[in-house]
Order: sequence, then structure tokens, then C-alpha cells
Amino acid sequence: MGVFNKLFGGNDKKSKSNQLADSNYIEAILKHSEDQPVAIADQNVIYAGYAELGGYYFLQTFIVGKLNIKAKKGARLLMVNNNHTLDLKSDMDEFESENMGVFDGYVTRIDFEIEKEAAENIKRSEIKNITLQVKKHSITFIPLAIEGLDELQIAEENKKDLTN
Repeated sequence: MGVFNKLFGGNDKKSKSNQLADSNYIEAILKHSEDQPVAIADQNVIYAGYAELGGYYFLQTFIVGKLNIKAKKGARLLMVNNNHTLDLKSDMDEFESENMGVFDGYVTRIDFEIEKEAAENIKRSEIKNITLQVKKHSITFIPLAIEGLDELQIAEENKKDLTN
């Protein structure tokens, strides 16, 4: 029956209820967070902040939502803005999602290597989308609009929590 629904249009009620459920799930994540998210996808929210350790810079990301993964070959993060695409490779090859007790979901922490200049040039207002590629998953996040704040300001605000 699924093939016929795809070919001939199927039942829109089911897809609308799934979209509503996804929207409610994202709202629950946002409501329970003290930090400002960078972007959202259908069932996941990405938070990010910059850190420096021994002269090396990292973009620390936390993906909160339905993503439940155990990776052994790392991940890539593609940040697309008006002028170019920033392709970041994860700092660690092995990582896995941790179950989150607050609601049905997971937290996945992934650190990405980044050059200081690239970090300073990323402006939140210019990001078109962020794509996380890990294993066979490709999740595209769409940034949330925040008036007057750029990525570095938000990263500085989130830094206190990321260094603990």
C-alpha cells in the first residue's frame, strides 16, 4: 500500500499529523533549553559554541532530538552561507548518542575542527543551512532568525556551558 500512496498521493492526514507531531516535539526541546539553538530540522535541534584548547579551535555541537547513532568513522558538518560552503570534519571518529531522560530523545555531542579565521567569519545571519552527514544520515538544519546577534555572540553566551 505504501508504494501506491507514494505514486498516487496517498492520505495527507497522516503526513499532516506527522508534521504537527514533529513541530510539537521541536517546541518541547526549545522550551526545555536555556541556550539559544543555532538551527532546527524536522526532529532535531542543533546547538553550537566555539572552544579553544592549546591553540586549536573547535566547534562543539550538541544535536538534541530523535537522532540516535553510534559512529566509528566520524562526521562532516557543511555550513552554507551566501558566499561559500564551510566543510568541517569531526575531531573524533567515534561518538554515540546518549539517551535523554527529560523526554523521548537523545543528545549527540560532536566536536568539529575549525580554523580561528573561519570561526570569526561565520555570521549567524548569513547561514542558509547546516547539513550534518554521519554514516548514511544527512540531516539539514535551517537556522532560526535572531535579530541583532551573530554566531560568535551566541557562542560566547553558550561558552560557559560548553566548557564544563
